[in-house]
This record gives sequence, C-alpha cells and structure tokens, in this order.
Amino acid sequence: MFNNLSEKLDKALHVLKGHGSITEVNVAETLKEVRRALLDADVNFKIAKDFTNRVKERALGQNVLTTLQPGQLMVKIVKDELTELMGGDAEGLNLSRCTYGYFNVRVTGFR
Repeated sequence: MFNNLSEKLDKALHVLKGHGSITEVNVAETLKEVRRALLDADVNFKIAKDFTNRVKERALGQNVLTTLQPGQLMVKIVKDELTELMGGDAEGLNLSRCTYGYFNVRVTGFR
C-alpha cells in the first residue's frame, strides 16, 4: 500500500516539474491528484480534504526561491504536512520502564 501511495504522490508532484512558478492552477491540479492518492490509500475523505487545503494555503503563500524549483518546494510542503498529519516529530521509545522483559507496542491505522 505504501509503495502505491508513494508512486501516486510522486506522479502527482511530477506535474509541477518544469514550471517556473507555483500558480493556483498547477497547485489545484497537483493537489487533486494528491487527494485522489490519499483516498485510494483509504484515508478518510475529510482528513484528505483538510490536508490538501492546508497544503494549498501554504503553497500559494510561498515565494519560490531562485535556487528551488516549484516542484521541490511543493514536495517539502507536502512532506511537512504529512509529518504533521501523522503526529509531528518522532518520539523515542522509553524502554527503561520495561519491567517484565518485553515491551508492548501497538500500531493502529494500518491494514
């Protein structure tokens, strides 16, 4: 599932390659594909819509630096928003509290 999502996101962000600037039209086109990729990966519609709206707000408010291409900036924005959606910065596991010789880790939201 993650490979499929990764491929679809890569294809969606490839749309911006070669563009000189980020415009509302190419952002909308890209985010339509991103939303479709998220929905294909069984992400809740409301979450996918909120996510793409946040990315759109950030992308349209950004000035593209001369050293960056619009596609590179969009990849950074999508990565940052996905990181935030999945819980923000990584947290380490405190294994020192393990008293029985094993540690129970539960992962939810995956099939």
